[in-house]
Amino acid sequence: MKLYLVRHGETEWNKRGRFQGQRDIGLNARGLSQAKETAKAIVDDGEIALYSSPLQRTMQVANEISLLANVPVAPVAGVKELDLGELEGVTGEDMRNLWPDVYSAWNQDPGTLAMPKGESLSQLQERTWRSLLELEEAHSGDDVVVLVSHNFAIRTMIHKILGLPLANFHRLSLSLSSICTLEYTARGRRLSCYNSTGHLSPENRQ
Repeated sequence: MKLYLVRHGETEWNKRGRFQGQRDIGLNARGLSQAKETAKAIVDDGEIALYSSPLQRTMQVANEISLLANVPVAPVAGVKELDLGELEGVTGEDMRNLWPDVYSAWNQDPGTLAMPKGESLSQLQERTWRSLLELEEAHSGDDVVVLVSHNFAIRTMIHKILGLPLANFHRLSLSLSSICTLEYTARGRRLSCYNSTGHLSPENRQ
């Protein structure tokens, strides 16, 4: 089995540096262009099973893949982005000025922090991991599975796979419209590619 973890493309909130959690923001024009390029790269691998976070920005990517691959999209609520609570839509400067204790904790040890009226990375990792296990139970052998999700959601899954503590969360970055590849062998899960953006044209890369 092979699993592609696909991050969605650019939104206006990404572009403006606003924190984006579960608010249902759609892709902007650049994000839609990135989605089309990502879809072309994915369908080159043949027949796939397609899943996506139900938020608009991920479903737009999944729908582009669906059109090219002629397969349906199955929504997976467990891989939605981190619930940011009161920090939804704010900027880094807002966070530093209005929530200085949260800002300090996020930079020093993000694994222990719960967002004000939102989730912690540990809670996010628990629900994304349950969803990943469910997909693994549903597929095997030569299946190729595509899951479209979000920055923090994908990174928490990768941390779990690699056995990395969430305290080191900031040591990995994940580009817009990037693809991570997991391959399943007799030895278990293997991360064979992380944060690939080679399928994007120069103007669509970060």
